[in-house]
Amino acid sequence: MKSLFLTILIIAAAFTAYDYFVAPPGEKLIFTEMNKGLPAEEPAPAVVKTEPVAPTAPVAAPTTAPAPVAAPVATTPAPMPAAPTAPAKPVAEANGFTPPSFDPIEKLTGNWLKIPATAFPRQVKLAKATLFKMSVGGSNMAAGSSVFALSASEGMLTLAPAETSTARAVAPIDDTDLKALLNAAYEGWKPLRVAQLRKAYERRLAAAKAPAVVAPTTVAGGPGVDGGGKPVRATDGTYPLLVASVRNNDVTEITLEAITFWGEAVAANVEGKPAWGVPVRFNANTVFGKIEAEAQAIVQNGRVKGWFYTGSGEEVP
Repeated sequence: MKSLFLTILIIAAAFTAYDYFVAPPGEKLIFTEMNKGLPAEEPAPAVVKTEPVAPTAPVAAPTTAPAPVAAPVATTPAPMPAAPTAPAKPVAEANGFTPPSFDPIEKLTGNWLKIPATAFPRQVKLAKATLFKMSVGGSNMAAGSSVFALSASEGMLTLAPAETSTARAVAPIDDTDLKALLNAAYEGWKPLRVAQLRKAYERRLAAAKAPAVVAPTTVAGGPGVDGGGKPVRATDGTYPLLVASVRNNDVTEITLEAITFWGEAVAANVEGKPAWGVPVRFNANTVFGKIEAEAQAIVQNGRVKGWFYTGSGEEVP
């Protein structure tokens, strides 16, 4: 009986060992937990039955033609600004006189930054409303109002409502019509200047052809020169010989009313011959107003040979 029990025990142990170590997963009878985690058997793929697709009719082409694409418009580049051309060189006239060339007013005024003081005071019109300040308070003057420009500095004007007013305003020159006024005055002065220079040239031509006067001459109202050819001065400080020359229109830019000073006659030498020079100061009319200038009358052989600016030697028209 005992041996039978051992035999059964050995068989059970062997079967347990077989089930644990030898039996493949899925066939274990005792250790069934070892059968878990196995990949499930994949089902056979289902056969899909497809129906034949009927051919579709071809898509008709659009009946309307596409809108034509506009060709790019060729653009002509804007022309480059023309370079400033130099003023034409004046041509000599039939008698040999060559009119002068004139610098633009921008050059004369340093591009409007250095306007001569002789241009003022000058009445101008406001282009913008401007505030005029007084000792107490101030007052606005509307665009278009007439005021007085008293002075200029670096493109700025000092303005007053009237010449005698104490109110003041400082405004850019472009806030007034001063540029237009001076431009108009300059353009009007040019032909007058040409006419003066032409007359002076013609006077020189006539003097060159005239016979020289050897004997001293006199003029109405007193002696002209003394025995040495020196012009004689009248009691009022003028020189009768020079006064007669001005009245005779020998010089047009100098008038008796414009002369502010008569100097002493000084001995000189002109073209190798003895002469006398008499300096005078006068108010010359220019585009910028009256400017004090100095010239001298050259007296030779008892007559006024000409009037010349002191320093430059240019003949006064």
